[in-house]
Amino acid sequence: MERYDANRRKAIAIIESLRAGIPTRTSTRELPDLRASLTDVIRQDLAQFVQGKRPKGRLAWGPYGQGKTHALTTVEHVALDMGFAVSRVSLSREVSCHHLMNFYGRVASVIRTPDSKLTGLIKGLNSKKAGDLLNSPISQRDRYSHPLPSIVLEDYFLTTGEEQDLLMGDLMGTRLTSPELKRIHRNCRGETFPKFDTNFRNTQHGSAYFGVMADAIALCGYKGWVLLLDEVELVGRLGKVGRLQAYRNLNWLLNWSARSIQHDGDQEQFCQNPYPIYTFGVVASSLRNDVWYSGTTTLSAKNDRAQIPQIAAEKFGTEAALTMQEFFETAVSSHCPTIRPLETENLVKLLDQLVKLHGTAYGWNAQMNASKLVKTVGSQPIRTHIRATLEALDIAYLYNETIELGVTDLVEASVREEEGFFTIEEAVDV
Repeated sequence: MERYDANRRKAIAIIESLRAGIPTRTSTRELPDLRASLTDVIRQDLAQFVQGKRPKGRLAWGPYGQGKTHALTTVEHVALDMGFAVSRVSLSREVSCHHLMNFYGRVASVIRTPDSKLTGLIKGLNSKKAGDLLNSPISQRDRYSHPLPSIVLEDYFLTTGEEQDLLMGDLMGTRLTSPELKRIHRNCRGETFPKFDTNFRNTQHGSAYFGVMADAIALCGYKGWVLLLDEVELVGRLGKVGRLQAYRNLNWLLNWSARSIQHDGDQEQFCQNPYPIYTFGVVASSLRNDVWYSGTTTLSAKNDRAQIPQIAAEKFGTEAALTMQEFFETAVSSHCPTIRPLETENLVKLLDQLVKLHGTAYGWNAQMNASKLVKTVGSQPIRTHIRATLEALDIAYLYNETIELGVTDLVEASVREEEGFFTIEEAVDV
C-alpha cells in the first residue's frame, strides 16, 4: 500500500472536508482568509478580552453560501491560537438557545482548549486543587444567580473516581439529582449539603452554570471562553414566546445590555453578564428579512422588531421591552457586520489554491482556469464555486476530460414559524 506523506494526507483531508461542505481548522490554515476584515475585527475584540476588558459580542449577517461557516472556523482557529477555550455549535432541532440550561449542556460538552485534542476541561482542572479556588471569583457566593454549580465544582476537587466523573458530568450540563449531589457532598466533606434560599431551577438559574464554567476556564489559565454559534437564524422557527426567550438569552451571552432585569415566575433573572465569555454568531439574512421585517399583512406574519418588545413588556415589564429594543438595534447596527459577496480576484485565489491542493492530494498535475470557471458559474454562493471546482478536477483526474460546468440558481430557504421545531424540556429542581 502506498504510504502518503504528511503533506499529501493534509491535502486529502482539506479536499474531502470541503467536498463535504465542512471547513476545518486545517483548511482555514491552508486556504486564503476570504474574510480578513471580519477576522481582524474579532481578533481586536479578543485582544481587548486578553487585557481584561469585556467587549460586546457580535453577529455577522450574510446570505446563503457566502462563507459564514468558513468564517466561523477561521475565528475558532484564531481564538485557540490566542489562548482561549472555544465552544462551537450549530443551532438545530436539538440545539436551541431559548432554554438557557439546555443550551449550556450543548456548548459545555464541546469545549476545546489550545493544549489538548480532547474536548472538555478535565486536563486543566486536574492540574488544580481545591485551594486554588480561594484566589478565584468562584469563591464569591453572590457572583452567580445560584450557588449550586460553584459547590459542585468545589466538591469535584475533593472527590475521586466515579463520584468525580459524575460531578464533571453535572458541570457539563448532565444534571445530577438532588439526592445524588447530597450523597457525594456528604461523602467528600463529612457534612450535609447546604440549604439554599431558593431551589435551583433550570429555567431560572442557567446563567450560574455558564458563569462557573467561564470562571473555571480562567482558573485553568485560559484567556476566557469564546462561544461560536452557527445557523443562528433557526431561532426564527420558534413560536413567539420561544423567540423572545432566545433573543433574551442571546442578548445576555453577547453582553449587549447592562440593564438589570428582575422577573417574576419561572424566568431567568438577568443582569449584565460579568463572566469571561465572548460570543460570536453567524446568521443568514433570512432571519432579518423574513422574521424581523416581514410586515403585518397577515395574521401569521412576523415583525419581531415591533412585536417582541411588546410581548416582553406584557410578560416582564418595561425594562425587558427596552432591552429587546436595544437588542434589535444593536443586531442591525454597524457593530454587526454583513458578509458580502467576494471580489472575483479573491475567489480566483481561493480556487487556484484548491487546484494545487487537489494535485498534491491525488498526485497529478492538476490544471484549471479558475477565472474562466468563475465566469461560467456566475453570481453564485462560494460553496457552489468550490463544488464546481472539485467536480471539474475530479472528472479531469479520473477521465482526463475537460468539462464546461453550469449551475442552476440556488434558493435560500425561508425561516418559517414552527412551534414544535424545538423541544422544551421540563425544569429539574434541586
